Amino acid sequence: MKAIGYVRISAKDQSVYSLDAQEASIKEYCVRNELQLQAVYRDDGECSESFDRPDYLALENFIKTHKGAVRYLLILDHDRFSRNLSEALAKITELEKKFGVKVLAVDEPITLDTNDPEVFLGRALKYMLANHELLKIRKRTAKGLRSAMEAGRVVNNAPFGYVNARDEADRPILKIDPDKAEIVRGIFDEFIAGVSHKLILKNASSKGFKRSGHSALVRVVSNCVYAGLIKIPANREKPERIIKALHEAIIPESVYWVAQDILKGSKGRRSRPKDEFPLRGVLKCNCGSHMTAAYSKGKKKYYMYYQCVKERGRNYRGEVLHDLVESMLVDLSFTSDQVQRIRNYSKEELTKVLAYRLSVIKMKEQALAEVTKKIESLEEKLISDQIEHATYKKWFAKLSGEKGSLEREITELKKNKQNTFDRLEEVIPAMCNLSKLYTELSLEGKQMLLNKVFEVGIIYDGKCLRTPMINPAFISNYLKIKEKGLIKVDQPDEVLLNLEACTAYGIRTRITTVKGWCPNP
Repeated sequence: MKAIGYVRISAKDQSVYSLDAQEASIKEYCVRNELQLQAVYRDDGECSESFDRPDYLALENFIKTHKGAVRYLLILDHDRFSRNLSEALAKITELEKKFGVKVLAVDEPITLDTNDPEVFLGRALKYMLANHELLKIRKRTAKGLRSAMEAGRVVNNAPFGYVNARDEADRPILKIDPDKAEIVRGIFDEFIAGVSHKLILKNASSKGFKRSGHSALVRVVSNCVYAGLIKIPANREKPERIIKALHEAIIPESVYWVAQDILKGSKGRRSRPKDEFPLRGVLKCNCGSHMTAAYSKGKKKYYMYYQCVKERGRNYRGEVLHDLVESMLVDLSFTSDQVQRIRNYSKEELTKVLAYRLSVIKMKEQALAEVTKKIESLEEKLISDQIEHATYKKWFAKLSGEKGSLEREITELKKNKQNTFDRLEEVIPAMCNLSKLYTELSLEGKQMLLNKVFEVGIIYDGKCLRTPMINPAFISNYLKIKEKGLIKVDQPDEVLLNLEACTAYGIRTRITTVKGWCPNP
């Protein structure tokens, strides 16, 4: 009669028998019982919890393909077959009744009657003990992992931005991957700045972030490991906690808590327009409805159109509208003389702002100290059982979010004064050519620029562009190009002239006359 053998050992096996020793025992059994051993299937490093093991699946495939070719499946001991009581007994029954294959351990006689109640009970006890041992192994492993986590160690695979390593004591530790860490910082910065999820992922992907989908972004910004923290899950003895980790943080803890506040309050985001439709979401129809955008098939190719969402007959060629917007931005751009005057005026005002900033910093630092004190008081109340853990968790998250926001605000306020002036010098010259700036910006940047210039959107009636209000900084230039008919502002000219703005002569300042505003000489 023919037989096949099966040997197994797990990655952290408690068995004293190697794969070779198990195979040798099976071969001896075959010799004693005059069995022809057809093959031995070996699973090295596979868990006993389920039968989803490579070589065992190959063994089953052989049995199914060559039904009746073998009579016995031999194992060293039943814990090599499985440590799952219910699955093991079900699998033995299936093999014997469906394929005529009897499962035998080498300490069992070949004439064993598997239908004997005593045999069933004996095997059930063996699998129960094996199952019990598996549960003990799991408990020891879980306890060891929890102890490592409570000591501040990440025991799982390193998240994007880190690599798994060993410290001086040969214990697991996370090390920062400099290139990937920079991508993580960019993701957090853009997320807090309100950039769309799609654009954040697009920017990160261009730098080497391989994950995709909305959940990929959420998994990054919700992972406290990046802030040098570890979340220890709740068990029967202790509630869920977040503690300081041993590894180096990629982002400040304050940034992490701000991101959690945003995640907690964020609603479902609307879909964003594609790169080729920058006016979608900015452009409105003459009826007041928003314009959507899509391609429409012509005789020879597809054409770009903007279309009213309510009145389907209002379709306008995308290329025409894009050229119109870019031409308009050319004429709205500041002259070099205007830019110089804006630079001088901005520096004067910025100096005042920076002086005021010092007083704001003091106020924020005082508020931060109060929040920190509240967190400490909250922890004392939890320790002394004055509040429930659920209450602690709720208020800890809320106060930590406030603390993170204040720390971030203080950090921003304390930035070097010279850096602020340097950024001013970089930004102002770009206003000399709004059209060039517009074409070089990303989709998000294009829409941000248009929303700043035309504060309540742009309307198109099929002939020319209109806007209810234009940013006061561009009023003087608008009045000069009005005759070209590129765009019309709904407000009367006399109203526009009464708004503070940059003119060819400088910055308008308020004077006590009937006219209301007068340009500086």
